[in-house]
Amino acid sequence: MESFYSIIYYKTNPLTDELVSIGILAGGGEGPFMFVSDARLDLLKKTLHPNTFLSVRRHLKFLLEKVNKHRNEEGGILLFDPIFSVEQMESLAKKTKGAMVYSQPTTINEWLDEKFFKNLSNAFFGENIKSKSKKKKVFHLKWKAFYNSTKFLDWERDIAISNLIDSSPLNIKIDLVNLSKKEVIKGIDFDLSETSLNRKLYELELIANALPDYQVKVVYPTPKKNTGKSAFDTLQKKEIALQFEKFSELKKMN
Repeated sequence: MESFYSIIYYKTNPLTDELVSIGILAGGGEGPFMFVSDARLDLLKKTLHPNTFLSVRRHLKFLLEKVNKHRNEEGGILLFDPIFSVEQMESLAKKTKGAMVYSQPTTINEWLDEKFFKNLSNAFFGENIKSKSKKKKVFHLKWKAFYNSTKFLDWERDIAISNLIDSSPLNIKIDLVNLSKKEVIKGIDFDLSETSLNRKLYELELIANALPDYQVKVVYPTPKKNTGKSAFDTLQKKEIALQFEKFSELKKMN
């Protein structure tokens, strides 16, 4: 996925289109990420009617919750897909009757991770992002960063089945494909929520059925939840020709 950022503005005067930048969000890479300036919010709090300011805070809280849900659950929110980002942001702005404005997405030509986003936010707002208690990095972010590294230069990344098979209508993306060796690799975290995991397993089955001449490998972190262990055991017993490799083992490759 192509990385991008968009500046979040509040329209202080609808007649003159005066804007105050209050935050930034970015998608792609290891994102999405979002930052809201405390200093700019304090300014708005002093100038806006209390009810108006409360509405702004609610909107930002709603968006931040979406960002966090996506990061922690790999939710596939259209807002953070550059193909749909413009439409999604316009839709969000309409919910505030145009009071909130999102700039046109700007492409980021660097790998988007937490460190880069902190520097980007600081460059725009001159504020440092407050460090929160360290949470264990979720698997899909580690996995995406790993397969986008130089270790897989000979592989196609994030390629849709329809790009491999002209007659296929499937737009499901495959993490890694080696065309010459006819190998496919897909990362799956078996500790995901039931809904998210079922979607991943359904995609895996479609990939295996669509590419019968390819060896399909599942890369996974060791399941910790009982539900994850059960789902992993069930998949191993299915009549699908799959290979399995722990993420910790794959990372040792040269």
